[in-house]
Amino acid sequence: MAASDPFRGDHLPQVGADILQLKSLQLQKLALIRIAQLTSGEAKGTRLERMSDAWPMELRDCWKLYFDEQEYDEGKRLNRQAPRYRIVYRFLDPLPDPADRDRRPRLQVLAVGPRYQAEAYERAVSRLARPEVAGERTVQPARPAPQGRGRRAEERSRRAQEDQRLQPRPTSAGPRHQR
Repeated sequence: MAASDPFRGDHLPQVGADILQLKSLQLQKLALIRIAQLTSGEAKGTRLERMSDAWPMELRDCWKLYFDEQEYDEGKRLNRQAPRYRIVYRFLDPLPDPADRDRRPRLQVLAVGPRYQAEAYERAVSRLARPEVAGERTVQPARPAPQGRGRRAEERSRRAQEDQRLQPRPTSAGPRHQR
């Protein structure tokens, strides 16, 4: 993971064991690829705050990303099984250590596991209950700049913002009347 990635990976140590428990080597590799894509900003999951009230409150600040051996497109998943595995993660403030110059928000993977019987979510909840994990303050990720924008588009956007600031503000035509 490069320093140019928008997030710094700071995953729980148990996540490695979660990945090794996946059924196949292909799933293990795919989980690692998806975690790298999350950290680099290539992939984005779904926020768990949208879940029903039956879900534990601890997961309200967390996110999930689906994965499975078969690639899928959520909008075009006709007659296909839903992805069977989840990565549960959250975003944290940068490390408070002044000696650490890396000020990127941290992406912390809490659990990796099957969707079946909400196993990945249960692992995440149990890990969030630990004092050393629960004490971390979650944050909302800043929206990274859109990928693939060229210099011309950035320059046009900057000029449009400057023009907007330089335009005179309309003044009222006459004095205000009080009633």
